Amino acid sequence: MSTHPDEKFYRSTLRTRMKAWRRTLSAEDHAAFSRKICDILEDHFHPPPSPFALYYPITKEPDIQPLMHEWYAAGVAVCLPRVVTACEPLEFYLWQPNVRLTMDEAGIYAPPADPAVRVTPKHIFIPCLGLDKTGYRLGYGGGYYDRTLPLLPDVKTIGVLYGGQLLDDIHPQAHDVPLDGWITEKGLVL
Repeated sequence: MSTHPDEKFYRSTLRTRMKAWRRTLSAEDHAAFSRKICDILEDHFHPPPSPFALYYPITKEPDIQPLMHEWYAAGVAVCLPRVVTACEPLEFYLWQPNVRLTMDEAGIYAPPADPAVRVTPKHIFIPCLGLDKTGYRLGYGGGYYDRTLPLLPDVKTIGVLYGGQLLDDIHPQAHDVPLDGWITEKGLVL
């Protein structure tokens, strides 16, 4: 774990660099890489464990929404994370295509916070701005997954990102939780 005095600057610079890299993706590459990631996941997780947590993509994150629809149609319970309270752990709610998503406290679309459909997923796909070779994730800096994952020690975690976002080292901090694996358009690493 890094104790570098300029840690905030280092990670802020990495975030800026990764956001800029993602913005350079053409619409065609974004669609092609997203479909490739969906295909790899569908081939590997057949049938997927239920419930399975995905995410609502923002700012050119890999779009795995087609997988949500495919797995839901196959009878798999699909859920999405929701920020119910700022600076608290995420909560997961079942997703249904006929239920309108609403903005959560972080400004991301998620199912309504209905206690009747709150679940604990068996696997979580987590969007990443970057990821190092030991599975440490660079996120947006809000710490939501870092607060959530220690509460779910038996849940498998898989980072979702593009090959160009794999990094040598993000300088993980004490609160960072390594993921169990990751997927890019180039393949799945578990």
